[in-house]
Amino acid sequence: MKIAVCEDDANDRTLLCNYIKDYIARHSYMAEIITFSSGEELLEAFSPGGFDLLFLDIFLPGMSGMDTARKIRETDQYCKLIFITTSPDYMAESFMVQTSGYVVKPFIRENMDAAMTVFYDALEKSSRIIEVPVGRDGTVRLSTAMIEYVEVFDKTTVFYMHDSVVETRLTITEAEDMLGGEPFLRCHRSYIINMNHIRDVGADSFPMKNGGVVPMPFRNRKGLRLMVTGYLAGRSLLELRKDQTK
Repeated sequence: MKIAVCEDDANDRTLLCNYIKDYIARHSYMAEIITFSSGEELLEAFSPGGFDLLFLDIFLPGMSGMDTARKIRETDQYCKLIFITTSPDYMAESFMVQTSGYVVKPFIRENMDAAMTVFYDALEKSSRIIEVPVGRDGTVRLSTAMIEYVEVFDKTTVFYMHDSVVETRLTITEAEDMLGGEPFLRCHRSYIINMNHIRDVGADSFPMKNGGVVPMPFRNRKGLRLMVTGYLAGRSLLELRKDQTK
């Protein structure tokens, strides 16, 4: 999970980040927070799919938050956007950039908690949140939609997201059971892929959107390629497995 905060006032930026970190810690989520002080600085670092949630001040110096949001929506329709504002006057205009809500200054913890809860509730509805054991007694909560693939090596199972990893004591089979079927596919004894994050179907591997490469076992490459291309074309894994048994 990657969260951006674009706020020109340093004190407000720090307070907002502290509230986000506190919420994440209390709910055992895992997220990285990156801060920006202007719309221009944010756009320079922005790439489609790079952020899951963006807190954006409407009243920024230079390029306004509203203009920044319009530029972002030209290439990314999925990043959730929450405006930071001192006034609700821009509410009607904000619908054009698909905002997910507002946080009004001065910041209040309860309002921040409410905004974060709305975001994570929507995330859970669009995917699932799983609790992955880490360390000796800890857990982290991951959105299945954010998991690109899973790998096991040296008795450690690793969940790979777009720009972060989580190591767990789960076995690969336990991870497979937890992920619960499509869009996840056990394509190798050591790998599970999220087919929604496949960048390409190669001759002997699956290049993933995060830059990783998942190998195909030699004996089942044709069948795996057919299953993945069929799934991406809109067919279910159950239908595709039935076809292969005919």
